Amino acid sequence: MTDLLRIEEALGMVIDRTFRGGTERIDADLALGRVLREAIVSDLDLPPFDRARMDGYAFRGRDTVAATPASPVRLIGVGEVAAGEFPDGQLGQGEAIRIMTGAPVPRGADTVERIEVIAVAADGSILLRQPVEAGRNITPRGFEVACGVRIVEPGERISPALAAVLATFGYSKVEVSLPPRVALISTGDELVGVDERPGAGKIRDSNTRALAGYVKEAGGEVVSTAVVGDDLEATVVAINGALEVADLILLSGGVSMGDYDLVKPALRHCRAEIHFERVAMHPGKPTVFATSGEKLIFGLPGNPVSVAVAFFLFVRPALRKLQGAKLLELPRAQAICTGRVKGAPPRRSHQPGRLRITEGTAQIEPLRWSGSGDLVGFMTANALIVIPEETAVVEPGQLTEIILLSEQVTAEGRLLG
Repeated sequence: MTDLLRIEEALGMVIDRTFRGGTERIDADLALGRVLREAIVSDLDLPPFDRARMDGYAFRGRDTVAATPASPVRLIGVGEVAAGEFPDGQLGQGEAIRIMTGAPVPRGADTVERIEVIAVAADGSILLRQPVEAGRNITPRGFEVACGVRIVEPGERISPALAAVLATFGYSKVEVSLPPRVALISTGDELVGVDERPGAGKIRDSNTRALAGYVKEAGGEVVSTAVVGDDLEATVVAINGALEVADLILLSGGVSMGDYDLVKPALRHCRAEIHFERVAMHPGKPTVFATSGEKLIFGLPGNPVSVAVAFFLFVRPALRKLQGAKLLELPRAQAICTGRVKGAPPRRSHQPGRLRITEGTAQIEPLRWSGSGDLVGFMTANALIVIPEETAVVEPGQLTEIILLSEQVTAEGRLLG
């Protein structure tokens, strides 16, 4: 138990012991951000008709084969069709109909020419000075998706775009994962409330608020919070209470080897099975993972950046699996490092950075910070710079792996969520 585990080995132990949680059927209007637990099947062709892609005129392409600038073809205008209307009858030879973007193309027409290149005569007829091939500016029926096709598989997080898909195919209700219930316990005699002014040797409890935010972003629901001092009995009571209400328990602080680090003894008193307690990572080496039945328990170091790194590497994937998500881990990429970054051999290091995309090139700027307690320095990070176990230094200009702290980042480096 005292050996350092590689990150992949530790994560594998977490994932293997994490079971998918329950589901509920809710109004699709309330499902944004939840994880889909049913397949979405199209109940119609999309588009459901041949659709005009722009404003113009619809006609038969073969009627224009003889058109030249010197000898234009004249087609007779026979009305118009707007989006939301369905034209009656069939367009005949030598006829054209005014059509709006998104409107159904009338039967008999096989092409649409945009309004900007068409000359309209006073009598409503149109002049075409070059041939127009069939199929121009038309999206055929079923081109986007055919009726009966599985278009979304379970495990996708419902984004605004996916919410639009649900509406398109008539899903007023949808099966989604129940949010994992999470209990937060901060430990340490040094902690005081956010609304208190810390006295000598004291600090405000920031981890509870940070973890609550991380949990919410990962799809979980915080059902209880507690702050306990360095007291074994109080820690045992807090853990047992959390086990009554939560699927996953997050403790911060008290996981090192000191006399006042009581999380591991408390877990043993609660008859939890500890699976690992040290990982070959920096920061966050003394991360603890335990289970009590199917309940997951994580003991995270007390320093705010260590809390964040351990959460992103281990807790977030567990929360995602509890919800049946298809993608468990945050996205990774390669970027050019713009500054010098020190590693921490033989541990893999994760340093805060700021990702930007400049002229198509991903660049990661190391942030100035004073260590794993520097939450102000970490605040502007949108990525972690990954320094391999065997690497002492990443030099400027070197390509390195990064972990994005959001599933999307803009070209300017701003997190989208």
